[in-house]
Amino acid sequence: MSLTFIIGRSGSGKSTYILDSIRKELIANPQGPPIVLLVPEQATFQMEHALVKTEGLHGLLRAQVLSFRRLAYRVMQETGGTALTPINEEGKKMLLYKILQRRKTELPLFSSAAEQFGFIEKLNKLFDEMKRYRIQAADIDEHLSYLGGSSQPLLSAKLKDIGSVLHEFESELANHYLDGEDVLMRLAEHVPESTYVKEAAIWIDSFHGFTPQELSVLASLLLHAKEVKLALTLDRPYEQGETPHELNLFHPTATTYCKVREMAETLAVPMGELVWLRAQDGMRLPRARHVAKLAHLEQHFERPIPWKGGHAHPASLSAAMSECDASGSNGADLLPVAKQAAMRANADAIRIHAAVNRRAEVEACAADMLHHVRTGKARWRDMAVMVRNIGNYAEIIKTVFQDAKIPYFMDHKRGVLHHPFAEMTRSLFDIILGYWRPDVVFRFVKTGFILPLDGSVTRLDFDRLENYVLATGIEGSRWTNGKPWPAVPSLSLEVEEEAPSDKERSAQAPEWIEELRQLIVKPISHFEQQVTKAKTVEGKCKALYEFFIDLEVPKRLEQMSADSLFKGDVERAREHRQMWGAMIDIMDQMVEMVGQEEMSVERFFGMLETGLESLKMALVPPALDQVLIASMDRTRPDQLKHLYVLGVNDGIIPARPVEDGILTENERDVLQDIGLELAPGIRRKLLDERFLIYTALTASSESLWVSYALADEEGKALLASEVIRLLRRLFPELEEHLIMAEPNEFMAETEQMAYIAHSEAALRHLIGQLREWRKGRSIKPLWWEVYRWFQAEPKWHDRLRTLTSSLVYRNQVEALNISTSRKLYGKKLRTSVSRMERFVACPFSHFASHGLKLKERQVYRLAAPDIGQLFHAALTRFAMDLKDGGREWAALTPEEMQAESDRIVDELAPRLQGEILLSTKRYQHISRKLKRIVERAVVILGEHAKRGDFEPLALEMDFGPNKPLPPLTFTLENGCTMEIIGRIDRVDCADSEQGVLLRVIDYKSSQTDLKLHEVYYGLSLQMLTYLDVLLSNAEEWLGQEVVPAGTLYFHVHNPLLVSANGMTKEQAEDQMLKKFKLKGLVLADREVVSKMDAPLEKGYSDILPVAVKQDGSFYSNASVATTEQWDVLRHNVRDIIQRIGTRITDGDVHIEPYRMGTSKACTFCSYKPVCQFDELMEGNEYQQLSRMSKDEVWMKLEGGGDEHGEA
Repeated sequence: MSLTFIIGRSGSGKSTYILDSIRKELIANPQGPPIVLLVPEQATFQMEHALVKTEGLHGLLRAQVLSFRRLAYRVMQETGGTALTPINEEGKKMLLYKILQRRKTELPLFSSAAEQFGFIEKLNKLFDEMKRYRIQAADIDEHLSYLGGSSQPLLSAKLKDIGSVLHEFESELANHYLDGEDVLMRLAEHVPESTYVKEAAIWIDSFHGFTPQELSVLASLLLHAKEVKLALTLDRPYEQGETPHELNLFHPTATTYCKVREMAETLAVPMGELVWLRAQDGMRLPRARHVAKLAHLEQHFERPIPWKGGHAHPASLSAAMSECDASGSNGADLLPVAKQAAMRANADAIRIHAAVNRRAEVEACAADMLHHVRTGKARWRDMAVMVRNIGNYAEIIKTVFQDAKIPYFMDHKRGVLHHPFAEMTRSLFDIILGYWRPDVVFRFVKTGFILPLDGSVTRLDFDRLENYVLATGIEGSRWTNGKPWPAVPSLSLEVEEEAPSDKERSAQAPEWIEELRQLIVKPISHFEQQVTKAKTVEGKCKALYEFFIDLEVPKRLEQMSADSLFKGDVERAREHRQMWGAMIDIMDQMVEMVGQEEMSVERFFGMLETGLESLKMALVPPALDQVLIASMDRTRPDQLKHLYVLGVNDGIIPARPVEDGILTENERDVLQDIGLELAPGIRRKLLDERFLIYTALTASSESLWVSYALADEEGKALLASEVIRLLRRLFPELEEHLIMAEPNEFMAETEQMAYIAHSEAALRHLIGQLREWRKGRSIKPLWWEVYRWFQAEPKWHDRLRTLTSSLVYRNQVEALNISTSRKLYGKKLRTSVSRMERFVACPFSHFASHGLKLKERQVYRLAAPDIGQLFHAALTRFAMDLKDGGREWAALTPEEMQAESDRIVDELAPRLQGEILLSTKRYQHISRKLKRIVERAVVILGEHAKRGDFEPLALEMDFGPNKPLPPLTFTLENGCTMEIIGRIDRVDCADSEQGVLLRVIDYKSSQTDLKLHEVYYGLSLQMLTYLDVLLSNAEEWLGQEVVPAGTLYFHVHNPLLVSANGMTKEQAEDQMLKKFKLKGLVLADREVVSKMDAPLEKGYSDILPVAVKQDGSFYSNASVATTEQWDVLRHNVRDIIQRIGTRITDGDVHIEPYRMGTSKACTFCSYKPVCQFDELMEGNEYQQLSRMSKDEVWMKLEGGGDEHGEA
């Protein structure tokens, strides 16, 4: 037994020394005693490959590359100890979930936290850490008394809960399971019994430090192995009793060196001769021997000395190596000074880049890699990308490298919750436990596992079923009770203007829907019965397994894998293949741990979900010649020529550790003070970041690319890391290259070459350059060559044509030709006034809604239009019932009006959206609130009736073919006929000296007013058109001509009265009346106004939008119009309608939404995803409409209306 240290700075050749030594042994004596190369788990593949590819070596019978855990299984296979059932990370977390649920009432702190996402992950991480540092539940109990109770109450409470859970956790594992963290302790115990270890030479490489468990194993190996040789990245040896300064760059490895040396001395293990691989005066370390700049970076990283050109500075080297010369220790075969002097200093050995964003950073990195490969300077396996936080770059790298066809392997573990199989499993239980909520049901359906493999039902069919379910509000027991489902409920209490199409009727057919319903319900209901019937965890796992088999999950996963492989996504293909085994492993772990325990479905699912949440997949590199993408703290690549370090931003490199565990940094310090030592805290981790950065930056032998982003994906500014400042101090002459997202006219043509590194990037940037050219800017001849290349390549023709067409694309649509327009609308255009208003707001919106008949997906919920329709129907019904009963509104008391309105709302509520107001307690509460609003409205309308002489003449008056009143009919300029149809909410009449007065009242659930400039532009035509219909047909309808008294809006609401000093009942009633003041336009006639508000003599009316002066005339702000002005309005409205009709039938479908001040047609438009209107896009401009005063509008209207905004 002996211990030999192999030390040297980064790049000194330690791994090469070990591999060469092993190779020599294997070649010299292939059948000799075992050789074990012990490395971290993630380095095993790389080191094994390095040995296997040795020329002249025909096998590795003697040598094995192992991690600590693989060594443990190898030793226990020989000595026994593998009889215990292994438990993986998922199994431990599921066991913790079970313990936390079982002891919830006994854990004051953890009882509520146990349900939080990620808590079990953190608790398991803490327990793993405690095991590595050999802390058991008994140790926690013993040290609790040292806290003194009151000094650290929160920490004491935490430790009590931790100790309580850990006690049971240890008890569950003891004598039954083999925890991954216990494996090393068992290894240490079994090493003395292992003949394999006793005969073996142990080489240890690529470690910077060891946990207490690993140190125990190392101690056992030192005592029983033939020899142990340990390599550490270290600048010098340390004497006995000497310790490294905490700011020392090599503090992690120096501490390890001192610990291991002290342990060897304690165990009386002989020390072998130190192997110190170092650079002598005038020489460089092997890795950077060809590149002076990289050597300078490695030598002066901790104490920056500016680069002065040439090779390394002899004085600085001799000062650093004086102790080495005195020791006379071994060295490696280093490059002679004469040969070094003959080598050129590579000017591009170190490059710094600042990219405008991360995408541009990765694009430039990919372009440089392609250049290296094409020029023969490197193969893919000679290059690597390193980042500190791989999450910031994973998706960008994946996209860019796939476009560039760069083979790569991303060395990080992936969670599986996103996988369709995991999502299907989770949604399955969510359906059972969540009362068959529609969103959960269709989460399950959209995973695709329910689709028949024969293709008889498609995803589109289930999409249509989802539309139906959302429209009808199907949920809960309605899925499973077997009762037929109803048709899609009507959206209105009114008679629909258009009947559903045949296609819509077939989609609502119960037979068609029932087939899809059963495809979902049958397997899930059967599983629900089986999993509920099974009492034990084993029985529930069996039910789940049978459910998977019934759905042919293994076959589907194989198909998904084949599809991904066909698309070239090898990583996703392997993920699909692994998912089945991963799921079975989780269920096996559950059966092993708690198989015979009885458990509710809810707890069973919680345990299963905990396993899925913690499941991470690590993939083996699928090929040898590929770029490695790795995180600095996980992977230590070897034999690299070119290294790309991305994301060197402040706060990212060096990383800022954060407290995200169960114990805070201060609490860890307290535990260390009382003798419970855990892993290094945040301060130590932050200091050790320097060493991590040092090993990363010195990993390549030919070039180093360092880059950072100036902004993140959201455009927020990012700063350069202190590492950039360090490199600038080391190499003052280094120029920082700015990486733009797109080439620009200020770049030289050679610089722009980087943007055509591969065809996808070239095509994308070509389009950008051509767009600049169209704007009148000059572009380099290079881009015309690129254009001609794509033109000459047949496989790019279609994409080139498509993309170049975007250069002249205007987001507009041409007018429909006459034949298409006639097919859509017919030669006789039958339309409503609201439809014409929609056309004026935006012709394309009208085309989408009435031409293409596009509709939003109907959802079973109470929306503002539904409430408005209820108000309309209730108030109309109230007035009708009064009229039919021969009663007058003004004669009713408030109590009678409220009782009558309540009765009407109760009758109407079940008819609204398939009884939606009765469906839940929430909607029943809303129904009561709506009832109060209707009560308030009828009482106010009763007060209106008392104050005037107007009485309802007609309610819900339809006009159109075969209706009480005929349509307004026009012959358009293009020969088409247009009929205006609709329904008038309420027509009131009163007798006067001038004749019969008529006014139109419309009920609105939102504040609405008649604005003359909106009438002028054609945005508000409804009320005036209704009045025109009445005036045009009055003689035939009433037998006499009538006088237009006004068009008014009544706002149905329940306003809140606010007063700082309170108010009397009478004052409150007056204020309430004012809140319901009618809006609109009234005939400028004192008699007419008195017929509506008899008490008004002067001043402002409480119920009308008018104000009367002392002399009986009207104030200028009164909403009134003379008889002549009413005629002008009527004439202009007719002109506007005819112009709109002509434009519709001529096929006008332009994307021209209006904008008036802050009001836009697009604000509430449902068709924005269809038209894709964007003001920044060429061809997209708003119809700019200006607000005008009343006088300006009257001037334009009376002038003939020849400049209407809609024309």
